Amino acid sequence: MNTELFDKGRDAFKAKDYKAAERAFKEVMKSMDEHHVFYNRLASHLGLAQVMISDRNGLLLCRDAASSEAVDADVFLNLACAEWHTGNRKRALDAVIRGRKVDAEHEQLVRACMLLDSRRRKVFPFLSSQHFLNRTVGQMIRRAQDEITVHSLLY
Repeated sequence: MNTELFDKGRDAFKAKDYKAAERAFKEVMKSMDEHHVFYNRLASHLGLAQVMISDRNGLLLCRDAASSEAVDADVFLNLACAEWHTGNRKRALDAVIRGRKVDAEHEQLVRACMLLDSRRRKVFPFLSSQHFLNRTVGQMIRRAQDEITVHSLLY
């Protein structure tokens, strides 16, 4: 694996240059087969970069990488970020939980779990949590607070 190009892709992603990150990750992917030790990690990085440039195939790539991963928690962190960016809160939380099963002490997954799994009390306690008013007002309040982004989950 070309570690220089991989690091260049990660640096580009951190700088929010997603197209450059995608190009770098694609170049590294060309040089390895799917049985390589770091294939799933690289596929998840490529998938996340694609999601960030609105390529829906990136989400499928992240999901595929996570489905066959058993030891690298970063793959699940990338999947959680991809799911979060596309608006799948429940799937993002599921990915974080699966990643914590792989590595319970993974610093970024622990932080992501705290950020994503923050249920608030009902706005109107006399109504059920599924009531239209509680759901609508709760969503508006959640949007008004600090918005969680992919970069806040990763860095």
